[in-house]
Parts: sequence; C-alpha cells; structure tokens
Amino acid sequence: MKKLNLFKRSVFALIAVFGLALNSCSTDSNSSEDIEISEFEVQKVLAIDDYTDIIDNAITEAFISKENTGKRFLTQKDSDCYSTTYADSGFTMTFNNCTFNETDKVNGLLAVTYAVNETSSTFTATYSDFYVGTIRLDGTRTFTISTTAEENEINFTVTSDMVITLEDGELITEAGTKTESIIFADENIVVAVTGTWALVENGDTYMVTVTEKLTKLLDCEYFSDGLFTLSKNGIDVIVAMGDGTCDNKANIIYPNGTTEEVTL
Repeated sequence: MKKLNLFKRSVFALIAVFGLALNSCSTDSNSSEDIEISEFEVQKVLAIDDYTDIIDNAITEAFISKENTGKRFLTQKDSDCYSTTYADSGFTMTFNNCTFNETDKVNGLLAVTYAVNETSSTFTATYSDFYVGTIRLDGTRTFTISTTAEENEINFTVTSDMVITLEDGELITEAGTKTESIIFADENIVVAVTGTWALVENGDTYMVTVTEKLTKLLDCEYFSDGLFTLSKNGIDVIVAMGDGTCDNKANIIYPNGTTEEVTL
C-alpha cells in the first residue's frame, strides 16, 4: 500500500507532465514543401488535447479524497475554485467561473459516477455545457486506476469521447484512450504513456498514435524515449523522443525521410 499512496501523490504531476511533454513537440514547417502537416496543425491538435484534460487533476483529487476519507463521512469538499458534493454512487463538481491552475476561467458542473473493486477503480465524468474560457466541452471521460499483481506498476487510463465547441461555433470531436503508468523500478520511478486518440476538425481527421511507449524518469521534465505518430488524412509525421537521455531534444521524421532535431 505504500507504493499506492506514493502513486496518489504523484498522479496529478503525471497528468500535467504528460500534457507539457507533448505540447512541446512542435516543428518547423519549412522542412519540405511536400509536408502536408504544418507546425500550426501539430500545435493545434495538442492544444485541443489540453482543453479536454484540463480538469483531470481536480476530478482525480476529488475521487481520491473520497476514498481516503471514507464513503460514509465525506459529503462535501470545497476549494477556492470549485465545490464537490458526494453521494453513494459518485459526486458532482461545480466550478464557479474561476481560474483553475492558471488557465482561462472554468465554469460549469461535472457529474462523476464510480465503481471500485480489489484491483482497480473506475470513474466517469460527464460534461454538459462546461466551459473553459470561451471553449465549450460536452461528452464523457472515463478514468480507470489499476495496479499490477506485484504492485510495482500503477496504470491510469483515460477514455475520452468529447465534443469541443469553439467560440465561433466550430465543432471538434475527440475520441480515444491514453494509459499513463508509474513503474517502480529499483531505485527509480519511471513514467510511461501509451495510447491512440483522434480529433476531427473541419473535415480533417488527426490521429495521434504512440507506436513505442513514451518513457522518462519521474524527475525528468520531458519524455526521453519512445515514438508517436501524428496522422492527417493518411499523411504521417513521426516524433522520436530520444534515446533515454534526460534532455529537451526530440527528432521529427517527415514522410520524405527528412529528420529534424527540435528543442522541446
């Protein structure tokens, strides 16, 4: 259980690090005239992902607070930005047009239901007319926390089925699953990410696929190993995160075989 408690303290940082590391992987769009995925598109896809997972920290914290305190006794928990009301089958979170984690104003209500067994805990957050600044979010995100039999690895899986409405009325859909893991290896703690998710915007489909597990030591700022592919309507760009060295470098591999090193 000591390792599980360490996970609970680390999971919030894990989510934030995941978003930071991927958002840093932009490229120069002048590498080839034949490239059909621009730097702007890479940044846009990853920025949209940020909007959908912006409240994950708060949802996970509310769930863990319930589990730690005891289902019978915790009925209400308030913070400077939101209030949480608990029931037997879940909880609701009300955000009152507040600034959350230095983001745009967050406003709306989330309904969360959950199930807990011996090896995993699952909870689903339902968004309806939920706003981050002028961006509206609707849909569901389902979270599953599980451990391995040896309790040396804890997995945090998020399955998303969301509709994002921009200020001008444009609709973007996001669907897919990511798994973020904490692995306790000897004297180190390793963070790993796998998954596949898709965005549809303006008739274009963008697919993000982790083809080789993204990994890093917990105290490294960026992922240092692994590959992910960003595809747009069949055109692929590969991002190689490194050789295991804890640094801020990555390589972009374009469809014509050109490789470019970028600073994260």
